[in-house]
Amino acid sequence: MFTLLRQRNFALLWFGGLISIMGDWVLGVALPFFVYQVSGSTIATAVMVAMELLPRLLFGSIAGVFVDRWDRRKVMVITSISQGLVILPLFLVRSAESLWIVYMVTFIQVTLAMFFGPAENALLPLLVPEDKLIQANSLNAMNNNFARLIGPPLGGGILALWGLTGVVLVDSITFVIAGLMILAITRSGRADPAIQEEAKLEGTSWSRFWNEWKEGMGIVRRDRVVTVLFITVVMLNFGGVMIDPLGAAYIVDVVKADAQVFGLLVTVQAIGGIIGGLLAGKVSERISTARLYGWAEVVLAIVIAIRYNIPDIPILFVMTLIVGLPAAMGIAALDTLFQRNVPNTHMGRIYGALNSTVGITSLFGVLGISGILGEVLGIVPVLNIAAGITMLTGFVALLFLPANA
Repeated sequence: MFTLLRQRNFALLWFGGLISIMGDWVLGVALPFFVYQVSGSTIATAVMVAMELLPRLLFGSIAGVFVDRWDRRKVMVITSISQGLVILPLFLVRSAESLWIVYMVTFIQVTLAMFFGPAENALLPLLVPEDKLIQANSLNAMNNNFARLIGPPLGGGILALWGLTGVVLVDSITFVIAGLMILAITRSGRADPAIQEEAKLEGTSWSRFWNEWKEGMGIVRRDRVVTVLFITVVMLNFGGVMIDPLGAAYIVDVVKADAQVFGLLVTVQAIGGIIGGLLAGKVSERISTARLYGWAEVVLAIVIAIRYNIPDIPILFVMTLIVGLPAAMGIAALDTLFQRNVPNTHMGRIYGALNSTVGITSLFGVLGISGILGEVLGIVPVLNIAAGITMLTGFVALLFLPANA
C-alpha cells in the first residue's frame, strides 16, 4: 500500500492533504474555544457552526458542477491558496464585538472547501490505477487520522502560547504549502476535454449549468450502486450528527469525567483510524469493496453501542480505539465505490449533491433531533438510536449493493 507514495503525483496529493487537514484541525480546535472564551456564550459558538453548515446547503451542488467543468488540480490549488488568504482577517478579532469577522471568514472558507473536496475526490482516480483505488483511499483515511492526531494538541498549544494570531498564521501557511504541493502535480485534472468542449457549445450558460446538474442527478437515480451509496451516506451522516452534540455530555454526565478525558479519546480514536487505514487494503484483498463497506458499518454500530452503554473509562478507551478501525475501513471502501461507479466527468457534481444533502441532514439531526431527543429520552437512548441507524446502514449496503462491487 505504501508503495503508492513512491508515485510522485499521488504523494504530492497525499502530503499536501495531510498538511492542509492538520492546519484545519489546528484552527478547528482553537477557534471554537476562542469564540466561547471571548463571548461566554454557547449561542455564539452555535452561530459559528451554522456558518459552517450553510455553504454545504447553498453551494454544495453548484460547486460540484463547476468542478466537473474545470481542471480539478487547478481548482484545488486556487482554493487552497485562497483559503490561506481568507482566514487572515481573523488577526483582527479581539473581542465579542468583532466575532462577526469569525462568522464571515468561516462562511467564506467553508464555501471554498465546497470546491476543494469534490475536486480532490475526482482527481485521485486520475492519479492511480483503478485496482489501487482502495489502497489509495485507505491511505487518505490514514491521512485524516494522522492530521487528527497531530492537529488538536498543536492547536491548543499554539493558542495557549501565541493566541489566535499564532493559530491563524500556522493554518494560513499550511494552506499555502498544500496549494504549492498540488501545483507540482504533473497530471492534468481534466476528466475528458472532448466532452467538456462539446458541453460549451450547447445552450446558454445557465441552461448548460442546469443540464449538467440534472445529468449528475440522473446518475444517482438510474445507477443502482450510486443510488444505494447516496442513501447510505445520508443515513450514516444522520446517525453521526446525532452522536456529535452528545459526546461531551456523555463524558460529563454519564461517565462523570472531565474535558481531559474527552480530549484523550479524540487522540485514541485517531490511532484506531490509522490502524484501520493500514488494515483496509489487506482486508480488501479477501472480500469485495461492497462487502467491506457493509460489514464495516455493522461492526462500527456494535462497537458504538458497547462504548455508550458501559460507562466505564477503561472500556470506553478500548472501544474508542476499536471504533477507529471499522470507521476508517468504511470510509476507504465508500470513496472507492463512488470512484469506480461514477463517471469521472460527473464526479464533482455527485459529491456536490452529497454535500448539499448532508448539510440538510446535519442541520436537521443536530437542531431538530439530537438536542430535543437528548432532553426527552436521555443521552444514552439517543446514542443507541444513532448506533441503530449505523447498523441499518450496513445492512442496506449488504442487501442492496452487488456482492462483487
